[in-house]
Amino acid sequence: MNLGSDLADLIFLSKTHAQLHPRNTDPDVQELLSWVTDNQHDVVMDEDEQDPIEQLPSFEVTPPTATASPSTEPTSSTQYPPLAGSSEPRKKVAQTRALQKKKPTLPEVAYRHETSVKRVRPPEKANTSGPRPKRNHRRRMTFKQKILDEMDTFAAVEGLDAATHLPITTTGWMGLRAGIPESWARTLRVAHRSDNEVWEFLDRLKFLPYLGRATQVLDSVRRRIIFRSKITPGMTSLAAEFGAEAASFVKACKPPSKSDIAGNKRGNHWFCIAGVDRNNKSVPSLSQWHQENAPIIQEYFGPKRVFTRANNIANDLAARLFPVIAARYLACAEYMRTNHKIEPMFGLFWNWCLNAPLAGTQRVFCDPHVDFKNLALGVCIVFVYGVFNHREKAWLVIWEAGVCLELPPGVFLIYPSSLFYHFNVDIVTTADGARPMPGNSEPLWGPTLMRPANISEEDWAAGNGRGSVVWFNQASMFQTSETGFKTLTIARKAGHSGNADIDELLGEEGALPRL
Repeated sequence: MNLGSDLADLIFLSKTHAQLHPRNTDPDVQELLSWVTDNQHDVVMDEDEQDPIEQLPSFEVTPPTATASPSTEPTSSTQYPPLAGSSEPRKKVAQTRALQKKKPTLPEVAYRHETSVKRVRPPEKANTSGPRPKRNHRRRMTFKQKILDEMDTFAAVEGLDAATHLPITTTGWMGLRAGIPESWARTLRVAHRSDNEVWEFLDRLKFLPYLGRATQVLDSVRRRIIFRSKITPGMTSLAAEFGAEAASFVKACKPPSKSDIAGNKRGNHWFCIAGVDRNNKSVPSLSQWHQENAPIIQEYFGPKRVFTRANNIANDLAARLFPVIAARYLACAEYMRTNHKIEPMFGLFWNWCLNAPLAGTQRVFCDPHVDFKNLALGVCIVFVYGVFNHREKAWLVIWEAGVCLELPPGVFLIYPSSLFYHFNVDIVTTADGARPMPGNSEPLWGPTLMRPANISEEDWAAGNGRGSVVWFNQASMFQTSETGFKTLTIARKAGHSGNADIDELLGEEGALPRL
């Protein structure tokens, strides 16, 4: 079967419900699903309410099965698989099972594929009159250019307009707790505990495998909403170094409490939140975890350290690709520097989160969630590290966009995580839709990845070793800097609307650049 085949024929879904090494071994999963759909209520959110656990942004999720044979990398003229169901309306299914009551339904977003080899140049012209820059500086700029070189663009033809389709609070500061109905969110979270149950709801995904080029997703008016970087040889080596550095960092730091890990809606992995926040505070200050580990954080973010190098690249990408958002971040930093004598430790970002494997949780694989308390029309950046079978493991579903992206180690992903419901899934294919086994399975795109000699078969099959790091900004910091008051409550009492200028942020020269 080739890549031009209908996606419904390519991947499995409704006929591949064999029990594959389920993460949830509770025999009452179906009963729990029924309870979820029969006990629905919406959650009302107070924007001034701050929950540290809710602030953790990370992105990932679970598995499927498919029917396809391996194929070679498409050329620029190759058509990607069309969205299953994009040409025909989805058939209505009789609600004969509890699981099908008010079934979560992916939005119908149709995409057009475009390829460009135009390079994104540095924002400033090269210095031609002064002394030549040092060799290392020139090499670094060339390296950053390579990350953006040769771009695949997937432009929504219909079904995705950031101004009308993405869930933003009426005040414009945050995303919603779940842009989809809360009952859907609960159903997805429960289904996600079993490797293949969640795929019942994912039958219209647009799969975006990594094909050696940078990738961007545009909405229907050509706003850039998602960007995935190209991986250069330097990025591959950075990811390898990052993995060793992250393992050392985890050992050196005070771990999160068991209750914090258990309460983390994104997964049961090791995590931390470093930097300044305003959670339940009128004046921003360092997070409690940061205060307890400050000397270690300062050491690992020293000059030329791996964390610092990754931080520099992340900030450079954000500034180039989302310049209006970067300017907004800088304005917030200047306000805080002037009024509170603090500044962001991570360049444009106030917060940094490491998600790492943990004893009993050998990979970072995030449950369905939305980072709704982060700044709505801002971006988060994810960097993936580790040695794992990325061709099949831990792809990222971004629900409202209807896409599923492969995230190999060394890739940077940039998108407004406060506006998208997202989670990880595993992808496996078989020739006839049978239960996937090592002898009959192939990845959906490209040849099977060879297992490194130092990785056990068990770890390779499970996708163990995957980690991620996230840069993000919480909305509460900007509520202070952009209203000029400590809290929205105080701002409103003083006569301020307490709202962000959402119309300007979504306009022609707004936060999400139009191409």
